Amino acid sequence: MEKVLNHSLRLIFAILFFTIYNPALIGQQANSNHSTNEKWLTAKLVADKVWCIDDHGGDNMYLVEGDEKALLIDAGRGLADLKSFVQTLTSLPIIVVNTHGHPDHAGNDFQFDQVYAHPNDFQMIAQFTNKNYHDGAVAQAIQNSPEFESQMVKDVEGFDISRLVPVREGYVFDLGNRKLEVIEVPAHTQGSIVLLDSANKIIFTGDNNNNHIWLFLEGCSPVESYLEILEKLKKRSNEFDIIMPGHTVPLDKTFIDEQIACVKMILSGECKGTKYENAIRNAMQCTYKRALIAFNPENVYKKP
Repeated sequence: MEKVLNHSLRLIFAILFFTIYNPALIGQQANSNHSTNEKWLTAKLVADKVWCIDDHGGDNMYLVEGDEKALLIDAGRGLADLKSFVQTLTSLPIIVVNTHGHPDHAGNDFQFDQVYAHPNDFQMIAQFTNKNYHDGAVAQAIQNSPEFESQMVKDVEGFDISRLVPVREGYVFDLGNRKLEVIEVPAHTQGSIVLLDSANKIIFTGDNNNNHIWLFLEGCSPVESYLEILEKLKKRSNEFDIIMPGHTVPLDKTFIDEQIACVKMILSGECKGTKYENAIRNAMQCTYKRALIAFNPENVYKKP
């Protein structure tokens, strides 16, 4: 992704990341029977001391508890009061980490004094957590779902990039009798990471291992490089059974095999792809079983 995004592109991201993973949200605007008691943020227990926090269908965040600390994996879209919500789930001190810098994963960073992330995405996080971007995203949310206006976080100053703490390959978050290891997966963004909880056989993958993967954005790695990342995770698959993705439901680890097969179909030319509709740039898509990969046809192979 370019280091400087113009206003129109930021607006496109605001709209896309508000609706793309939950198109039904747009329909709620016309639904006069929608319950005003519904909460924007909800949570359910998906593993031992692991909460999946649903950002109103837009993304998954995860709260993982140890004996001494809790780790909040991703910070959602920055619309509702995430910090207060998380404090209803745990009384432990909270550490926050972004799996990558996109606005549906770093949006609420401004609510926390310190956030861990890979330095390759620091600039992106700054672009998507400033006051102007936040105000635009909140306005879009209220336009689509006015019944939730009272739950929106408004009048924020944005996120100070100096509050970001760098993490790299091999860094371990020690929560007290629970450890999560950082693994670098620079594909969807150049600062993407996943977090491996090997003792509990869980891997938290952000946007690296969703049912559909975006590899067509500016700054994404070539499809060929993504194959290397998938094979890297495959080599460690004896350390996890469950994939907790940034969007959609948990997946079993055999899903990575399906992603690998899909990538190989693209690289071999077996799958030429069909058009993937989006508002950012031209893209193609290929599928294999549960895996869908949307890619830039001009960024398939690594440059010599």
